[in-house]
Amino acid sequence: MARTEGLGHALDPRRLGVYGHSAGGTAAAQAQYADSRVGAAADWEGFLDQAPDVSGRPGELLPVAREGVDRPLLLVGTGGFAGRTEMERSWAAVVAHPGGHTRRDRLDGSAHRAFTDHAFIAPRLQAAGLMTAEGRARLVGVADPAWSVPAVRGQVRRFFARHLPEH
Repeated sequence: MARTEGLGHALDPRRLGVYGHSAGGTAAAQAQYADSRVGAAADWEGFLDQAPDVSGRPGELLPVAREGVDRPLLLVGTGGFAGRTEMERSWAAVVAHPGGHTRRDRLDGSAHRAFTDHAFIAPRLQAAGLMTAEGRARLVGVADPAWSVPAVRGQVRRFFARHLPEH
């Protein structure tokens, strides 16, 4: 078994990127804010604030949303989450910081789990009669996985290839 001296010695900050979906997207964006070694991050529909309190008041913005980042951050949402005030508030806050390091995009015809393996599986379940069209639409949207799966993968590859140079 190889011995490592610690993560800090193994990381090339010019090549370190993180991404995640939902809570993982929140973690990716916040990790970039907290650790200068993260050169680029992609948040696939993760909120950048704390949960609302019991009275329904919006939660406090996370530091990444309050203060922004000085490295590339990609925020990608779905048509199913478009306009949700909770997400809009936190994403608008981080995008508003000067420097143009944060970019937003949206995958139309999709719903929250379109960024997971469900995008590939749900249409097959529907075709087999094991899921209704409405259930599929709620889970992954109506986008054809022949388009949506490569679109998500391609966007991840292009973003990191652009912002994390090889050498």
